[in-house]
Amino acid sequence: MVRLVLVVLVASVCLAQSTAATQQPSLNQVMGWLPADTETVLGANGPFIWDIEASSGDAAPQGTLTPAALEMQSRMFPLTLLNFKNGGLGDFIKGKTLALAVEGSRRFRPPSGLGLMRYEGCLVMVFGSAVSLDGAAFMRAAGSSAKRFEESSGTRVAVFEEQSENDTWTTFVGFPRPNVAVVATNLDYLHTLLDRMRGVSGTRALPQNLAEWKHVDTSALVWGLRHYQKQGAELDPSSPLQGQNAANIPDANAVGVTFSFAPAATRMATVDYLSTSSDARRILSTFLMMEDAATAAPRKFQMRLSQPAAGVLEASINLTATEAVGRLLFGLMAMLGHAVYV
Repeated sequence: MVRLVLVVLVASVCLAQSTAATQQPSLNQVMGWLPADTETVLGANGPFIWDIEASSGDAAPQGTLTPAALEMQSRMFPLTLLNFKNGGLGDFIKGKTLALAVEGSRRFRPPSGLGLMRYEGCLVMVFGSAVSLDGAAFMRAAGSSAKRFEESSGTRVAVFEEQSENDTWTTFVGFPRPNVAVVATNLDYLHTLLDRMRGVSGTRALPQNLAEWKHVDTSALVWGLRHYQKQGAELDPSSPLQGQNAANIPDANAVGVTFSFAPAATRMATVDYLSTSSDARRILSTFLMMEDAATAAPRKFQMRLSQPAAGVLEASINLTATEAVGRLLFGLMAMLGHAVYV
């Protein structure tokens, strides 16, 4: 009888572990995986099918994006790490349905020259319940391009290196669950995330009592927030909590920034800047009306400012024009720690 009870108990535990490993993680669960000092989080809600070629989209002769192209281009925002080759990961997941994508990041640093700011972070991709990723097959196929392989918290990780402008980016790719893939820029960040996936407890990143959560719609197509951290701000050229630098506008009263896109339904984006600075209007307008050579165009940038709460300035931006999307993303990236040096 004792042996029978033990067998039943062991079987129950194994079944529970198997169920936990294959269940569909929620946003709240994914947030619980991120390291406590995560400063920025970006999210894209599905379902949507990954296709890098579709993200460029087709513009109508009048310079407007089709709804489908607008959706895919917006969803690319949290998926920046898929622009790297990553051993062919983009092709490996092409055509597969994503239910949720979340990128956490921290410790933003300037590039050596031009290009994207360097940072520590990880993109977590949760696929639909019908998707089962063959991680072992990816590792075999990536053997010729990977610099090496690591073991991190029970997950096999392929390590890749790629040159971007003057910087060498290192990315870490793994499949901790059959329906979850991760791409990280830092092994310590990834190790903490994988530990937490396995049940190791710790302080939640960006806790739910932060004011920013009141001003971001996490059910939107694409959304994100950054809570500015004082620790390490002197090393971060995008932080407003230090003096003038290449990717910031100084603001000692800055708290954070949030955004959400709902282009399919309204073709609108909402950006909230949390600061008690009397100069907040100029700061937000300057960032959101930035332009680079690719987005400069005579088309009017349609933006309306309002104040939904004390210490919060909100911008509503019309995304009908192709030019408006590029200009908005260029400015938002700087505010969120992902500035591009041009």
